[in-house]
Amino acid sequence: MRLRPYLWAVGLIGLVGCSVQAQPDYPGARWVPAYSGNYTTANRPSSHPIRYVIIHVTQGSYAGAISWFQNPRARVSAHYVLRSSDGEITQMVRHKDIAWHAGNWTYNTQSIGLEHEGWVNDPRWFTDAMYRASANLTRYICNQYGIPTTRTYIIGHVEVPGATHTDPGPHWNWDYYMSLINNTRNAAYVSASFPTVIRPGERVQARIQFRNTGTTTWSPSGTNPVRLGTQNPRDRSSPFFTAGNWISANRPANVNTTVAPGGTGTFSFILTGPRSYGNYTESYQLVQEGIAWFGPIVSFNIQVVPWDLVYDNTSSNFTVSGSWSTGTMATDKYGADYRWISTNPSSTAYAQWFLNAPIDGAYDVYAWWSAGSNRSTQARYEIVHAMGTTAVVVNQQTNGGRWVYLGRFNLPRGGGSVYLRAAAPSGFVVIADAVRIVGPY
Repeated sequence: MRLRPYLWAVGLIGLVGCSVQAQPDYPGARWVPAYSGNYTTANRPSSHPIRYVIIHVTQGSYAGAISWFQNPRARVSAHYVLRSSDGEITQMVRHKDIAWHAGNWTYNTQSIGLEHEGWVNDPRWFTDAMYRASANLTRYICNQYGIPTTRTYIIGHVEVPGATHTDPGPHWNWDYYMSLINNTRNAAYVSASFPTVIRPGERVQARIQFRNTGTTTWSPSGTNPVRLGTQNPRDRSSPFFTAGNWISANRPANVNTTVAPGGTGTFSFILTGPRSYGNYTESYQLVQEGIAWFGPIVSFNIQVVPWDLVYDNTSSNFTVSGSWSTGTMATDKYGADYRWISTNPSSTAYAQWFLNAPIDGAYDVYAWWSAGSNRSTQARYEIVHAMGTTAVVVNQQTNGGRWVYLGRFNLPRGGGSVYLRAAAPSGFVVIADAVRIVGPY
């Protein structure tokens, strides 16, 4: 249903003439009566059978719809209005009376109309809270008047013969809505284990649990297995897809085992960090393949950040060749200690940090040393990368106690090394403390 836009804004028309109805037709609903000239007084179902529930979208706000149905100029009404944020329900026309909502007099006389806050082209308004509140209301109406809970009798405004409106529109999830009404496929979120930060190529275990609150058993296999599927938008290819672990790029996992009504099912899968940095939102919902999507949409925010790996001289990735000593006296050292050796132009001694790059790519490489007057001014670092070996000569008498940038280098996955050579003019020492890589970029 579309309302006149210049009267639609919240607060343009006050909630005038409100009175409290002690017992609305639907328990728990608020009673705010529509203007008496916006509907027809009747005595249904004696005067007219009630055979349909018709689903509308307001094309505006909850408060605006209530105001408009109270306005004498509106000449329209609905039996109920539902709020998007929490599913609150306001009844405005009694069941016995004929609301003017369908644009077809026969359907008006034989139906109850439900207006849902939102816009047909914006699926964000169709919240799980509103779906559930509406489904409970529709089930109550159908039970009260013997209406079959099928799509033949629960219809959208667009399906009324002669309709000129398109609501509830393409984003209304009829499969999910009908499953809630019939209480066959339903679920409640229980818990999840999900990373908040991940790095490119990093693999992290994720797990989501749902409780089966419907009447249908979930199966991990067979013709119609219950799986976890991607949402927002539905069936999108996830950037966190893990080949060999996921069923497909839009299906992370089957339910772990057969889950009877009342039981809890677990969906376990691996997330692989994409190469592009930034903030991502991963959204998932349950789907019984070939039948319906159901249950709440669960979303998680994940930040993809660069690898930042430090290799100290105590690391298992560190090794030396030659007679290196351990030092602890320098106050600007990294960690508990460092290694040092006297320089000699003909020395073959070296210290090596094996980088073991997590994925292919260009990494920024840094070194840390403790500065001192006895340090070499020609300390030679050699970075072994995908294109060969690059030497970087630094003065270790300065810039101590911080990360010093050596350059950006392409490192192969599982490879890359940094060497510090003792071959330098005599009379000094070189300090092998720590190296660091950040990336890839």
